[in-house]
Amino acid sequence: MVNMHSGLRTRAALPMADQRRELPLTLLFLAASVLVAATAGFALGAWLLLSSSLGLPLPSGGWAPLVQLHGHAQLVGFAGLLVMGIGYRVFPRFRGAAAPAARLVLLSFALVAIGLALRSALLWPDLGARPLLLLLSGTLEVAGAALYAGIVLDVLSRGENEHRPDEALIALGALWYPVGATWAFVALLPAIGGAPTADAVATEASVAVLLLGFIASNVAGVSLRVAPAFIAAPPASARVIVAGAGLWYLGILATTLRVGGAPVALLAGALLLAFAVGPFRATGARQPLPAHARLTRFAFRASYAWLVLGVAILAAAWLSPWPIAGATTAARHALALGFLMSIIFGVGARLVPALTGGIAFLAPAVWAALALTNAAAALRVASELAGRGDGVTSVALAMSGLFAYAALAVFAVSAARTVRSALRGFA
Repeated sequence: MVNMHSGLRTRAALPMADQRRELPLTLLFLAASVLVAATAGFALGAWLLLSSSLGLPLPSGGWAPLVQLHGHAQLVGFAGLLVMGIGYRVFPRFRGAAAPAARLVLLSFALVAIGLALRSALLWPDLGARPLLLLLSGTLEVAGAALYAGIVLDVLSRGENEHRPDEALIALGALWYPVGATWAFVALLPAIGGAPTADAVATEASVAVLLLGFIASNVAGVSLRVAPAFIAAPPASARVIVAGAGLWYLGILATTLRVGGAPVALLAGALLLAFAVGPFRATGARQPLPAHARLTRFAFRASYAWLVLGVAILAAAWLSPWPIAGATTAARHALALGFLMSIIFGVGARLVPALTGGIAFLAPAVWAALALTNAAAALRVASELAGRGDGVTSVALAMSGLFAYAALAVFAVSAARTVRSALRGFA
């Protein structure tokens, strides 16, 4: 266990030949992910919050299409590209299989990235080429998502290592990606026909599938695999993992089809998966965890606490005889800001050095990113649930957006420092 912890902090974390060959692809996905987050993701999100709370003017397009573009960019561009890039590196190692062909990996990246860029045509309803651009956007994203799913399923079917139950979460997460991309394409159909915005119902379905099915499932699958090494988490039984995954996917399907009771299934699945990952259980280490492992454990705990809280808000809203104002938006940001960003900024601080061979992130920077992320999530969730438009809520919303962007900046600077050291090592 100690060797695993120390190895992930050095350039020897992965074989040097693999690092040299695969580093450019890893950097491509990482750089594109951060670029999207810094523009259409966190930056646009902060602008929208400042507009609603402090009256800042909005760019062309108006509120609704900007919100739709922001949410899609965060899921497909920031989190989605990061999941793809990391998955292409770690899934073959989970299976003991050869890496996928670089040309297919590049093609999947190009399809998704170009499709995402073309989706910005949603903001210009008077643009003559808008219908064609949006048609191409949806088509390319579906094709890229389908190619990713095919590559991942092929990798998981090969290899010398024994199959493990966490691979079911990864495989099904890959399959949910083209489903979510298809819903996002369906959402574009009214805009392709000339409407100013995408279809709201199909947009909600795409958000649910991409967030819960594609991204969260992959995060849970990778968490189950790396938590024993990163934080000495005790392994969970296959029954718990399978039961948690089954309830989770039942909840996603029910959510997409707008069937009652979906939040209850999601909550049960989230509780079982959080237990299986094990950040709240006693460690299996014989010695106290080193400082960097305790930091990673905090990230795991924060992330899975937000996961449970997010779906608990949805379950409470469904069970309550009275409407809970802002429950859906609050739950979505508990998941997107709290769950996903905590795991990306915390566990990503371990994975990026391991995958690139660069130096470790500085612990104060990781703590700062996690503190800012959790503060942003807490302010956003509390403000949405409060449901008031007073000055306090407006300031809280504005601070939430600024904190989230600051967390991204800290992570991006830390990642750039690590990558720069990796590139010097290969010079």
